[in-house]
Amino acid sequence: MDATTVATGSAASPEGDRDGFGQIEPAKDIVISGLRKSFGSTEVLGGIDLTIRGGDFVGLMGPNGAGKSTLIKILDGVYDRSSGQIQYGGEAVSKLGERPEVGFIHQDLGLVDELSISDNLRLGEQPMRRIGPFVDRGREREAAVRALANVGLELPVETLIGQLSPGEKTLVAITRVLERGARVIFVDEATSTLPPHDSHRLIEALKQTAARGATVIMVSHKLSEILDATNRVVLLLDGKIVADSPAASLDRSALVEMLVTREKEDVAQEATAKPRPAGGGKELLRLEDVKGGLIDGVDLILKSGEIVGLTGLPGSGLHDVAHLAHGTMKPRGGKVVRAAGCTSALVPPHRETQGGFLEQSTLENLTISSLSRWRSPVRLLRGGSERRDAGEVMDRLSVRPADPGAVFGTLSGGNKQKVVFGRALLSGPSVYVLCEPTRGVDVGTRMEIYKLIEDLASGGAGVLVVTSDSEDLFAICNRIAVVVDGRLGAFIEAEETNPQQLEAFI
Repeated sequence: MDATTVATGSAASPEGDRDGFGQIEPAKDIVISGLRKSFGSTEVLGGIDLTIRGGDFVGLMGPNGAGKSTLIKILDGVYDRSSGQIQYGGEAVSKLGERPEVGFIHQDLGLVDELSISDNLRLGEQPMRRIGPFVDRGREREAAVRALANVGLELPVETLIGQLSPGEKTLVAITRVLERGARVIFVDEATSTLPPHDSHRLIEALKQTAARGATVIMVSHKLSEILDATNRVVLLLDGKIVADSPAASLDRSALVEMLVTREKEDVAQEATAKPRPAGGGKELLRLEDVKGGLIDGVDLILKSGEIVGLTGLPGSGLHDVAHLAHGTMKPRGGKVVRAAGCTSALVPPHRETQGGFLEQSTLENLTISSLSRWRSPVRLLRGGSERRDAGEVMDRLSVRPADPGAVFGTLSGGNKQKVVFGRALLSGPSVYVLCEPTRGVDVGTRMEIYKLIEDLASGGAGVLVVTSDSEDLFAICNRIAVVVDGRLGAFIEAEETNPQQLEAFI
């Protein structure tokens, strides 16, 4: 039996046995007509007409708030559509998520960290049984090993999901939908937090799956992924499809032109543009042999006017350096020394669990850390000033919808990221600690954030950028260092290296 073939649902017994593996059967066409969705008075999708042919590998792109994730969630059945029709193989359906041959990989992946790989693959399925009520764990593990082989993942299937890297978790999530017979796979920004190596593994697994006959629809802001993997690019703007082109007819500049809807200075520059001269201001922050979390002794100096970049693989302790520098993690050894009057603000690495209050308004999420600036002498909150300042930040970051009263949890992932970034801006600190600052944002917003970070440094702030995205490092940072196994390597001037060399260091 060929271990590289993909499981289908056709060989499954009523007890969920997926021991038989075969080529993916041709997928049926998906036809979407006049699909609309509104949240309150805000129309998010304004009449989507789209046909996805069996065997397509479609890249779905668009600015934050364009409606990409909303479209995916309607097709899955997470949201109800306001109007319109969905057809699968010529049959009208209310949603695609209830069909076993259609699988969805959302940003949260839907895995349980406390369970093993094998158990996660069986979630929601009937257990494989020996006789009567007795579960055949051996058979379940053997099936899991074969299923992982289909995405090129070699791991002990008893490993807990919580012990895996983000890339490995994503591959397990894809394994699960394939093992259940999926011939159509929707992948919503699964690579947004992955380092280059893990992103490459995931993209290769999806390409191989598409080559065997599956339909893949991938949402991504990463232009190189779209150009490398897909055969077709669909662009959403303001809830409408404005372009549908063969990927082979596009290059990076053409995609940027498609994605950016208004002129932005230098928007088409490559991410490896030469960084600013290093800042030479006063020392704001010093870490001396600091230990904490996974970090086992880090030395770091951050001065005013400079942008320092750190990168590393998941599990290296990369984000622990950020928390130690900001003060949200107390060191168990060494010293963190701040200049007199120095304050800091943090953009955390995981906006879903650390970024905001899902049930509160955008306004409340923006201002929660800075309420003292709008307090009157008698401690009353000057609401007008608060709304004005929050509105200016929302306009500066192009938050959509541009409604301070919008519930934070209803925003797109990229717009949530902008609000978290805006909260840091409103606090006006001396030091900005920015973890994955451009995670999940579109091309235009990425460029705006880069310009904003440069302006912060030019204004005298010190900026520590902690990211798994090499584009961030080479676009704005003066010095770069790599965190490996809890230790910080030597700093390198950004202009003296390149993304390929940096990946080799990691």
